[in-house]
Amino acid sequence: MRKWSNIRFQTKLFVVFILLSSIPVLLIGTMAYRKSSMMLQARNEQDLNVILAQLNTSIERQVRDFDRFTMIPYYLPDIFSFLNKPYLAKEQWGSAEIQAQRTMARLMGAYPSINSSIKGLMIYGMNGTVNGYRISGNTVINPKEKVADEDWYQQALAERGGFVITGVREINQFKDGSFPALIGSRLLMDENYQPLAVMAIFISPDFIPKLAETLELPTVKVTVLDQNRNMIYASDPALAARQLSIGTGEQRGSWEVSPSAGQGQEGYSGVFLESVYLKWKVYLGVNREQLLAGNRSISYFTFLVAVGAVICSAAVSWLLARRLSRPINRLIRSMRQVEQGNFKAPVPVGEDNEMRRLESSYHRMVNRLDKLVQSIEEKERQKRNAELYALRARIQPHFLYNTLNSIRMLAILQQSSHIAKLLQSLAKLLQANMKLDSELVTLDEEIRLLQDYAALMDLRYTSVFTVDWNIPHECLHVTIPPMLLQPLLENAIFHGARGLDRTLHISVVAKPDEESGTLCIEITDDGAGFAGKEILLWEENAHEDNKEGRVGEEGAAHTSTDHNGLRNVHERILLRFGEPYGLSLQRTDSLTKAIVNIPLKSAASETRGNRDVESVGR
Repeated sequence: MRKWSNIRFQTKLFVVFILLSSIPVLLIGTMAYRKSSMMLQARNEQDLNVILAQLNTSIERQVRDFDRFTMIPYYLPDIFSFLNKPYLAKEQWGSAEIQAQRTMARLMGAYPSINSSIKGLMIYGMNGTVNGYRISGNTVINPKEKVADEDWYQQALAERGGFVITGVREINQFKDGSFPALIGSRLLMDENYQPLAVMAIFISPDFIPKLAETLELPTVKVTVLDQNRNMIYASDPALAARQLSIGTGEQRGSWEVSPSAGQGQEGYSGVFLESVYLKWKVYLGVNREQLLAGNRSISYFTFLVAVGAVICSAAVSWLLARRLSRPINRLIRSMRQVEQGNFKAPVPVGEDNEMRRLESSYHRMVNRLDKLVQSIEEKERQKRNAELYALRARIQPHFLYNTLNSIRMLAILQQSSHIAKLLQSLAKLLQANMKLDSELVTLDEEIRLLQDYAALMDLRYTSVFTVDWNIPHECLHVTIPPMLLQPLLENAIFHGARGLDRTLHISVVAKPDEESGTLCIEITDDGAGFAGKEILLWEENAHEDNKEGRVGEEGAAHTSTDHNGLRNVHERILLRFGEPYGLSLQRTDSLTKAIVNIPLKSAASETRGNRDVESVGR
């Protein structure tokens, strides 16, 4: 059994050593892979931003060429004179109208750089004329196509001579079918700034992929959206459809789309930029898998290093596990003997190393435990002897209590009522003192005891003080430690009466607080009492003893009931009930208050609860 236990222990150490050697390598490799991936993506985003700015500038430059192309009619007076004449049907054209039509055809070749991108042009005169020309195909104008309600036409009128360009539209101005094109339009105005005609050119969107090809980046995906987020060009239409909701309301930024395994879509990331001139948005992006393909070599290398580290550490770990397991097993066997009460530790053997020092410490600890156990046994014997002595000592107060009752009966028989009353009060105080070690009493019993004490003091010092009792009936069943209030009343009598030439007035008041569950008992006197400085000193020093003696004949005799008594009351409450209960002192005007706060618990609930034995003092 022990052999299998040793093997399991060695196996556990072996596994721990392997993990400690391989996990750091894997963590470092993973962190390096992530860091390099982040740096690669950041660098790729910077490069794409530079390329995007170049592509956007090229697109704007090309569109500006189309913009300038629409200004050519201002330099051809034949067209303007033609447009100023009243509308004539084509059958009524003369040489002037035919010459103007030929001039419009020559417009198509005016800009060789953009001639291949313009598929045709139309001029809609304010006088009702409609003229057009087309590079290829049927040049016959479709008379059914009305443009007056088209948004681009209305926008050209609103711009009052400004250039307007739309996204890709289906052009139906000619009879042999429609074709896709961008529409660039401008309102032509005469020398009096009156509308003359709207010129529209039909631009093939093929100039955008031609500009993209000049970048010589076949892996970069390009998407161009117009101001209404309609697609003008997309090198990857599926990716463009996923970009329609990216960058809305933003002029520039970065974007990323996650791969979708169910739909076979790959992940892409890139940047976008909105043209200030055209309000178009251009998106550039690359495939994330292709971007990070070279970076995977780091993860492969990390895996190979981790495998090599595991193989190398396996041999080392097995040797270390065997070396460490022997002294540890020796300690385990010794611990089992200590559990059975045999405090005999093995003597450390071997070279001076950590395990040898551990065994030495364990040997000293076991020897110390052996001595402590012997010491505890001796103290237990002494404790039993002390308990027997305490049981014998408890007989003495009972004997004194019974003797006082006997003397009281003799005083009654000899008709000495004053002495009998004095002995009765003293006997009750002695009986209450006998309960200090174990019981709680009701507030009713404590008040009766306090009244007996007040009667005893009144018999001793005639007409020195009076006591007013204000105890609500619902508070009488609240439990309280016995003899808790007697030191407070005693302090009120001896402190308050010193130096007075009048009767001392003392009040005992109980105030229940149902909301907080607290009973507040106040013992107030109007005598000399403690000074405010003495009260502050008592609170700041945790009720330390006040070294000043009492004034008068009783001062020296009652020093122990001075601040020591108050401290005992406070500590008894804390030990019994804990925070925030306790004793506090207040001095207001000519009154001194001792305030006791205890839980508002009845005798019945205390009986059901845990009635631990309280400690009197520390």
